[in-house]
Amino acid sequence: MNDSPSTAPLLRVTDLRKDYVARGFGRTTSVTHAVKGVSFDIEAGQTYALVGESGSGKTTTGRMICRLEDITSGSVELDGHDYTHEPERELRRSLRGSVQMVFQDPFSALNPRKTIGAAIEETLRIRGMGASRDERHDLAVAALERVGFSQWHYGRYPHQFSGGQLQRVSVARSLAVRPRLVVLDESVSALDVSIQAQVLNLLQELKTEFSLSYLFITHDLSVVRFMADRIGVLRMGEMVEEGDVSQIFEHPQSEYTRLLLGSVPIPDPTRRQLVS
Repeated sequence: MNDSPSTAPLLRVTDLRKDYVARGFGRTTSVTHAVKGVSFDIEAGQTYALVGESGSGKTTTGRMICRLEDITSGSVELDGHDYTHEPERELRRSLRGSVQMVFQDPFSALNPRKTIGAAIEETLRIRGMGASRDERHDLAVAALERVGFSQWHYGRYPHQFSGGQLQRVSVARSLAVRPRLVVLDESVSALDVSIQAQVLNLLQELKTEFSLSYLFITHDLSVVRFMADRIGVLRMGEMVEEGDVSQIFEHPQSEYTRLLLGSVPIPDPTRRQLVS
């Protein structure tokens, strides 16, 4: 019997593919290869950034990992458990609580007719957490308090919050079920710079506090160096380069990566900003 600790990564993505098939008059008229054999690992406690232009396949990859999109071929494993083709009933037990997704638009991710507290409680109920409604209420309040709200925000509706506040609500809802991996899909791209920095700092704090791993999906390389440990660069559905953050930023191997890095604004240290 082998008692040595497992060296498997938290998440292993192998040759992941997604084809969209258009049909007409009973036959296939076209096939779009959105993701073409993407492979990467995410270690426990690691932030992996998946970067690329719009249409590169990064969001589709994230949705397949969360099993929100059907997988054409390839495999996804969590802690060595292959859940690629598990039916939804099995996924509720093996995956849904362990992998959570925070979407780009928090307004569309939340039901406008439910208070934010009720939305978090519903997620807890679906995941089978909390022995009673009172316990789920307390768990929801605790989650809101951890991202900077108070119990008085529990009964408010999504339209009563700003975009940055709602993104924190989305993070609270994800954290309430104690996931191991959080997929962040362009989760700060719609926020202004100051609010974006607050959310990113919060994510870093939560990562340490709850021993989380992140898949950070973005087209914005200006935040990647702050957030990520490793980077995978996607172009037209294919992984063109992968490596540690310092390696990618300082010694990019592909021309496409160099073009992406060249588009990142770099502050000019010779210019001084006037303070009124």
